[in-house]
Amino acid sequence: MEEKSGNTRLEDVLDELGLNHETYATNKTLVLSSEARHINTRCVIAPLGESIYFIAYDSGTSSRFTGIYSTIELPEEAEYKVYKRSWFDNFIIFKSRRSGIKYIDDHLTIVANKWDIAKQFSAENVDLFLKLNEKESSFCLILQNNYLPVIGMFKDKKVIGVETYRWLFKKEDIIPLLETGLRLLNNIKHNSLR
Repeated sequence: MEEKSGNTRLEDVLDELGLNHETYATNKTLVLSSEARHINTRCVIAPLGESIYFIAYDSGTSSRFTGIYSTIELPEEAEYKVYKRSWFDNFIIFKSRRSGIKYIDDHLTIVANKWDIAKQFSAENVDLFLKLNEKESSFCLILQNNYLPVIGMFKDKKVIGVETYRWLFKKEDIIPLLETGLRLLNNIKHNSLR
C-alpha cells in the first residue's frame, strides 16, 4: 500500500475535524536553475470563522509554514514577533526588547519596533502561548504589515498569526494549534479593539 503524502494526510485530518478547505498546488520547471529545477508549491486554506484562517504553505524551496492567521486593525507601526523565551535568546536574537512586565519578560522573547505589546498580552495570553509551545517550542506569534502577500486575502493588510515553520499534518499537532492558537488570536484581536 502506498503511503499518503503530507498534503493528503493534512486534508484527511481537516476533513475529519469537519473543516472545509481548499488546496492549491503548482508545479513549475525552471530552465535557469540547475539545483532546483522543479518547484512544487502547495497551499491548504481552511476558514475558521471571523476572518481567521488555517493555512499550510510549502513553496518547495525555502518557505514552509503552518499557522492560523487573521487581519487586524492596528496602527502601521505595530509590528512584532514573539517567541517562547529560551536561555540562549540573548545570543541569537537581536533587537529583542522588554515589555517592562515581569511575567511577560520572564516567559517571552519579543522582537519589536517601538510598539508596546503589553496591552495585547495579558497573563492569560502569555499562558496560552506557552501552552501552545509545550510539546515543541517552534511556534511564534507574528504581527506584520503586508505579511503573506502570496495569500490574496492578506495582500496589503496587517496580519496577525500563530505559526511554525513546519508543514503540520498530524492530528495531534493540528488540534492544539486550532484550539489554543484560535483562542489566543481571538483574545489579542479583542484586546486590540479597546
